[in-house]
Amino acid sequence: MNKIIKTKAIILKKQNYSDTSLIVSLYTEEEGRLSAIAKGARKSKSNVGTVLDPLNLVDIILYYKKNREVQLISSADLISNYTAVKGDLCKLKYAYSSIELIQNLTGEDEKDSKLFKGLVRILDLFNNSDDLASVIFCRFFLFIIKELGYQFSFKKCSICNREDIGNEELAFNFELGLICSNCKAGHLTTSEISQELFNFFVCLRNNKKISNNAEFLSSKALYFMETYLKYHINSFSGLKSLKLID
Repeated sequence: MNKIIKTKAIILKKQNYSDTSLIVSLYTEEEGRLSAIAKGARKSKSNVGTVLDPLNLVDIILYYKKNREVQLISSADLISNYTAVKGDLCKLKYAYSSIELIQNLTGEDEKDSKLFKGLVRILDLFNNSDDLASVIFCRFFLFIIKELGYQFSFKKCSICNREDIGNEELAFNFELGLICSNCKAGHLTTSEISQELFNFFVCLRNNKKISNNAEFLSSKALYFMETYLKYHINSFSGLKSLKLID
């Protein structure tokens, strides 16, 4: 059944098709992730090509047919192109990493309004907030892990259930979870968790401000979350966008 859909969308990526058209990957509020073609978008008289640049937030009208591989774009109007993000290489790296997570970890035609709003929110923060881009991205990565159903807890030891563990050297097992210093010896661990990293994750979870060693701890947290997802999702091989700038 064909239908006309008007929806907000974030452009994930685009590629040239034929002499005049574009195929874009979109993350839409109404239908989730999908591919669509904009016919004639590369013609000199058309401004649609720049509207459909990656990272842009747009209002889009689609001719939509369920189970069709590539939908048809009728029109697209720019809402925001996040100019502050695109003018800052560090912010750009983490913004591209955010849309890479969506591109690689969501299925086509799987609507998730909460995830869409989270993506728009994180791009707004990259664009307008003075907080470190790496910390903003860590919060989004943690949100994605939760939304995908792979949430991990830093509240207590997964073996003995002890909660007063914030002042000791901890470990983590990707199947069991967090392991306190008393239980480490008897269980296989996949990662060591320092007191600083533990407190960093607690601040992320509780949306508290992070000031000390934020850049260093962000890199440690991102490595942990990447490795954690690689373990649980075979198709996930890490984030190429994070390597754009070292």
